[in-house]
Amino acid sequence: MAGGFFEYGPAESIIRQKLLTKIRKTFEDFGFDPIETPAIERMKVLLGGEETSEKIIFQVRTTGGEAKDIKKDELALRFDLTVPLARFVAANPEIPKPFKRYQIGQVFRGESPQAGRYREFTQADIDIVGTQSLEADAEIITMIYAVFKNLGINKFTIRINNRKILNALPDFAGFPEKKLFLLLRLIDKKDKIGEKGLKKEIVKLFSKKAAEKIFAFLSVSGNKEEKLAVARDLLKNYPEAEKGIQEMVKIARLLEASGVDSSNWDIDFSMVRGLGYYTGPIFETVLNAVPSIGSVFSGGRYDNLAAVFTGEKLPAVGASLGVDRLFAALETLNLLKKKATVAKALILNLAVEWQSDYFAFAKKLREAGVNTAVYIGDDRAFQAQLAYAVKKEIPYVIIYGEEERKKGTITIKDMLKREQKEIPKNNLAQYFKK
Repeated sequence: MAGGFFEYGPAESIIRQKLLTKIRKTFEDFGFDPIETPAIERMKVLLGGEETSEKIIFQVRTTGGEAKDIKKDELALRFDLTVPLARFVAANPEIPKPFKRYQIGQVFRGESPQAGRYREFTQADIDIVGTQSLEADAEIITMIYAVFKNLGINKFTIRINNRKILNALPDFAGFPEKKLFLLLRLIDKKDKIGEKGLKKEIVKLFSKKAAEKIFAFLSVSGNKEEKLAVARDLLKNYPEAEKGIQEMVKIARLLEASGVDSSNWDIDFSMVRGLGYYTGPIFETVLNAVPSIGSVFSGGRYDNLAAVFTGEKLPAVGASLGVDRLFAALETLNLLKKKATVAKALILNLAVEWQSDYFAFAKKLREAGVNTAVYIGDDRAFQAQLAYAVKKEIPYVIIYGEEERKKGTITIKDMLKREQKEIPKNNLAQYFKK
């Protein structure tokens, strides 16, 4: 990685593609359809009509030609896949609702590179647009669970909260609503500054009485049922919070019905996301063995985003998987089995006059579903070609030399078992089918 931008060699790219194939398959198992949107959007689309934004984005400038009529500051690289989704839905009102979509693609942010944060990265997004039903929220969370299980990852936790509950804190603790944003930003830094640091900052920002009430809320503990019961008692006089708790209860029931293991999700009232973005349930997923890498698959309900483009509320819920962050975490845990190549067989190129035979053998193997390469390097020495197969970790080498040609056979060398077998050349494809 250079400057926050990735380059992956064959070994990394092969395993990444396998991960993405499993992720895509899981999305489609749940009936989500793919879409693709441009990597470049208009600035006013990305900023949602705002003249200023905290988002650090990459502007795109043209050098003339057919695009010289476009102002140099009108275009930028997308920083996520959600804003383009909102524009897409607004531009295609005929799409049946609810609209269940997924998209996998590159996004760009002008942030300072650090552990778990990059300037270019791959996101895999899932969203359900056009329904207020909590079944949609539960389905998104269930799919997050399914993705990790299908990737063979078992030790993870999906933390769930609700913005309606958090929005009741100013009334509950007795501080101005305009300070809620500041409080949520502090809570969001808990992992960095620790519990003592968080308490210190809260006391500094609020009155002692308000701080005590905030601590009482953030300290709610126990199992899921106990947490909800305590929160309900604390916030019993605040209708919006009660509505949020009722939503949590329903989601919990649906997760149980969907077979989501209780050990893989929890209620966490200190978890905040998208400070001015989400409107209901929110959730994020951490890998238990590497919590320092942060959330890898997170999201929530956002019912206001599309209003910028449609002029009316369009309820939606979704989540985003940081593929590169997940990949880095799995590398740290040594859970990736990398392969140097996708080739399964290498046909040695031992004589110019037999090259037609080599290419014919390759055709038969490919038709049989065997990824096959014919050696095309400049050094045609037998040992050089064999060394190439070893370096590339190709499991089978096909040898057809003078002796084999005379007998009408082919020698297959198993590089892993370090043994070889001579078979009739007409049985080549059949050998691999077995």
